[in-house]
Amino acid sequence: MDIIILGLLMMQKCTIYEMRKLIENRFSLISSNSMGSIQAAIKKLSAKNMIIFSESVENGVNKKVYEITTEGKDYFYSGISAPMLYKEKNMELCKFFFMGFADKEKRVELIDAYIGELEKELAVLEGVNAIVSPRHAPKGEELAAMHEKGAAHEITEETVRDITVFQYATLDLSIDKIRFEIGWFQDFKKKVVAMEGGNL
Repeated sequence: MDIIILGLLMMQKCTIYEMRKLIENRFSLISSNSMGSIQAAIKKLSAKNMIIFSESVENGVNKKVYEITTEGKDYFYSGISAPMLYKEKNMELCKFFFMGFADKEKRVELIDAYIGELEKELAVLEGVNAIVSPRHAPKGEELAAMHEKGAAHEITEETVRDITVFQYATLDLSIDKIRFEIGWFQDFKKKVVAMEGGNL
């Protein structure tokens, strides 16, 4: 969560509610957008002077806008410069692991339900993909607007082009992984039906 928040603040200044919305829209397959998780990360990053905030009152509501500090940028760059680790732990898979204990009549139904969940997630990602098409990197007026929103000074036309290449690739990877998983479970369902003699 720390790197996600710092990365968002590299792109623009944010309130905690804006962060939550961005995490929900862009990182649903990577991270929870629970307010508790975000607030805990904000508290930790603030205590380490990696982020600061300015306060104002808007329509009678107290508003905190967060931005990244030099210490936060250093930590962010250090974090993204380390090799990625494989950490795809899905506790829901324990249900699949023990599915042999489930009633035979329910197994295909359970697999179908999971395929349905994957198809819903795929539809969301394909919707995002449609919104960002045709793909391009912000430049000119769009880049100026990013700086007005508090994007880090390091973000230039060249760096934002590089950033978007990897952001689009992350979207493509997520779509491809879900498509693979849907196909895998559809094939496995056929094996289960065959294993049970077609009586399911």
